[in-house]
Amino acid sequence: MTASSKLPNLIKAAQSLFYLNAIIWLAIGVASLIRMSNDSPELVVIMGVIAALMFGNAAAMVWSGFGLGKGGKYYYFVALAVISINIILTVTDEFGIYDLITLVIDMIIFGILIAIRKNYLAS
Repeated sequence: MTASSKLPNLIKAAQSLFYLNAIIWLAIGVASLIRMSNDSPELVVIMGVIAALMFGNAAAMVWSGFGLGKGGKYYYFVALAVISINIILTVTDEFGIYDLITLVIDMIIFGILIAIRKNYLAS
């Protein structure tokens, strides 16, 4: 298998990992909303904002995965920005098991994006 024949597989892998990440962030957002009803009333607004940010992150992940399939520099750079921001925010937040899971996925996606950059930057 040549390097060029591996490229579509790497793009599909990156897309799949973006979608997996979106599912994880969606689940964490839903869990935050559920927890919001159990917490004190003072935290309702804060937890609502946090859940909304998680849903926005899930949407950005889906959009990035979709964009990688379309090709082009714009989609590549947006995907790279989304994953880079996620990595930075993950390591600067309280760190738990879910953070570790998403960080590992993010790092794999980042590595794939670097490996496939010529495909997007050539266009």
